[in-house]
Amino acid sequence: MQLIPSLDLYQGRLVRLRHGDPKQATFYDLTPEGWIRQLADAGARRIHLVDLDGAFGQPRQGRFASLPLLFPELHFQVGGGLRDRAAIDEVLALGFDAVVGTLAVEQPAALKGLPGDRIVAALDLRGDRITTRGWQAPSASESKDVFAALLNLGFHRALVTDVSRDGTLEGPGQEAAALVAAAGFQVQASGGLKALSDLIPLAKIPGVVGCISGKALMEGFVSLEDPQIRSALAGIA
Repeated sequence: MQLIPSLDLYQGRLVRLRHGDPKQATFYDLTPEGWIRQLADAGARRIHLVDLDGAFGQPRQGRFASLPLLFPELHFQVGGGLRDRAAIDEVLALGFDAVVGTLAVEQPAALKGLPGDRIVAALDLRGDRITTRGWQAPSASESKDVFAALLNLGFHRALVTDVSRDGTLEGPGQEAAALVAAAGFQVQASGGLKALSDLIPLAKIPGVVGCISGKALMEGFVSLEDPQIRSALAGIA
């Protein structure tokens, strides 16, 4: 089980949104580069980046482009507004390890031919229903049909967010993670982490390989000085 720090950027700043709502935003004084350096020094090996401007249909932020070069020791996965094949190809060409997006939900055939390990399907669930477009719109497809389409194309990695728990510190959505893992995906669970102990039940779910954390790390609910947190960041069992 690997703990994966999440950085959400909105209007050029680090931010956390409650339930994905831009009207419920908390901005942080940390610079993205400064926070990434702290995380890398604490042992992080993978970083999850979200371009919220892109997710809400606004112009993409250019500062993402340089991060793989600034931190070559890290694996970056990036999402937010990657709604066509050209946008995905562009991000991968910049040196990002993988892209995370809902194009896999809306038009999975558009991803045909891409290496399976470079795509992390963003499966954002409200109950058992997938949502898209910054969590504002329910998918027109049944979840089971989306799962089948992705797996048939060789895309077996998924970032699963329980939308109702994101940014709440109520603990990750085990039910959502288990639902997707049972379909055959390697799951990164996201939304609601509040303590190191939250990783224990997730680690017991077959197919759950990681847990995303944003608010808990940035606001010190889990400490980068904790040896167990450092081990989790490095992916050491």
